[in-house]
Amino acid sequence: MSISFATNLRSLKTAIDLKETSSKLGTVYERLPSGIRINKAADDPAGISLAQQLNTQSRLMSVAIRNANDGLAYTSLADSGLGEIAYILGRMSELALQSSNATYTNIQRSAMQTEFTALGSEVDRISSTSSFNGIPTLSATSDIVVQVGTGGDESSRFTIQSAMGTLAFLGLGSSYALTYSISGSSEDYAVSASQKAFSAIANAIDDVTRQRGVVGAAASRLSSALSYLAVARENTQAAESNLRDSDVAADTAELVRLQVLQQAQISLIAQANQEPTLALKLLT
Repeated sequence: MSISFATNLRSLKTAIDLKETSSKLGTVYERLPSGIRINKAADDPAGISLAQQLNTQSRLMSVAIRNANDGLAYTSLADSGLGEIAYILGRMSELALQSSNATYTNIQRSAMQTEFTALGSEVDRISSTSSFNGIPTLSATSDIVVQVGTGGDESSRFTIQSAMGTLAFLGLGSSYALTYSISGSSEDYAVSASQKAFSAIANAIDDVTRQRGVVGAAASRLSSALSYLAVARENTQAAESNLRDSDVAADTAELVRLQVLQQAQISLIAQANQEPTLALKLLT
């Protein structure tokens, strides 16, 4: 290359290389403190688009997991209420069976009737007060829809069939009042009434047992959905991490390389800037 003081090509070329090195250093400086490989769209346009989609999907899965847990809480409350109602009905059937025995007097049946009536009222009380977040669990006629997916189609929703434990639904009475009795004005009437009450309560127990099965199936399905969502969210977050996160070891090595290169280029520019003085010396 010829010697000239009008244009210092060596210095200009090294300055361009220094600018590029400094730009790369700036990118590395952005990655290391944040731990993120893609800090702006220019770093990887396609990668940031996919990473953002994965991030949104992961967040939606987190919401779906909360929804499924809420559904499980709802089924748990419904099942516990039905379990207690089944226990109460079991005690009522014992009283009805006991009262159907002709060896008891009307006075003794009167004591049985008092407990029988109180237990019937408790069935309605449990049914009317059992709720989750203000939503009745044992007295609602409409089903509960739980959003367990991340889409808007039917496959993302799960319906929990409503459970009912009221006296009216079980065919035993209405508004805290039993239709059946285990006592009467005569022994024959009391025995007959007790037998009818026993049969009605047996049918009610069957209804409660069937409903517990439906609620239990819903809880089992929700548990499976939760397990899937947890694994899917973990895999989605891992995929996003592979795209977005910085490789600290590689970036640290790149940082050292670029720093050395930058220092060398600065030194070369200083030396290249001395070349025009050679042209002046030739003139002297």
